[in-house]
Amino acid sequence: MSHENTVICLGELLVDQVVDAQGNRQNFPGGAPANVAVALARLGLPVAFVGAVGTDDTGRHLIQVLQHCGVDCRWEQPRSAPTRIVEVNCTVEGDRTFGGFIGGATTDFADAHLAAQQLPLAALSVASVLVTGTLGLAYPATRAAMTQAAATLKASGGKLVIDVNWRPTFWPDERAALALLMPWLQQADLIKVAADEAMALWQTDDIAQLQAQFPDTHLLLTDGARGCQYAFAHHCGQVPAFSVSVVETTGAGDAFLAGMVYQGLQQSWRFETPDHITQAITFANALGALTTLKPGAITALPTATELLDFLYTHTGKVWTLGRV
Repeated sequence: MSHENTVICLGELLVDQVVDAQGNRQNFPGGAPANVAVALARLGLPVAFVGAVGTDDTGRHLIQVLQHCGVDCRWEQPRSAPTRIVEVNCTVEGDRTFGGFIGGATTDFADAHLAAQQLPLAALSVASVLVTGTLGLAYPATRAAMTQAAATLKASGGKLVIDVNWRPTFWPDERAALALLMPWLQQADLIKVAADEAMALWQTDDIAQLQAQFPDTHLLLTDGARGCQYAFAHHCGQVPAFSVSVVETTGAGDAFLAGMVYQGLQQSWRFETPDHITQAITFANALGALTTLKPGAITALPTATELLDFLYTHTGKVWTLGRV
């Protein structure tokens, strides 16, 4: 297989049950790696999803959603365990907090049971990028699979992109999390972490202090409407967010990360100057901003045309999607 799938997204595919400020509930397909996969597919990039997904009606529907969006799902691992449903509580302003899980304890769901021995190692060895998170580290089987996937990719020169995506409710033992997170993150080529996550995990959202812990990676510190700080080798700075009328923020960070992956591939991961980095983050910020204009994650992700129109309107420049 010769770069048939430029990017592999590994992790959870689940349902976000969004509860608005009036108490109304609505289900949306989600899961951070799955959201990234769809965002990249909508930009025309070959992308595959790897994850353990329930054989229940919910899980089968989610796989169909990804396939309809152009994501290769041949390496999903069907499981008899139920598909995870996460309660997402939203404020009038569109901000969200994560509640518990519907229908079981955190270890009961399909995504906790990814099997290392069923991974597509040949595909991982030729992929350009592996995008994953940290939630699966909470479960021994999925943690072993994530470790194997990363090792296979890195041995062949691929780039490992990790979204911290700190969600304490996923961890049976929250106190054990940091000891597992640090060595996992330190092997990444690019890390995205939100400012509130950094405060919760490391008691700082100072980019210089965070860079000291991850000196060999491209580090992105996102902070919603306040934009994104970056620390890439010898280049540090901040890129402002776009001002939009937010409906709901679920999936915005995943769309942002997809934009950075796309730009990383387009720039061969060199990010040589502050201008190159600013271009990449501006592109990613636009994807994130557009995703906040509609409820849900996958359902809100923009098309390539919507993205390019938005960038032209808000920057006054013509943007194109080059070869990656």
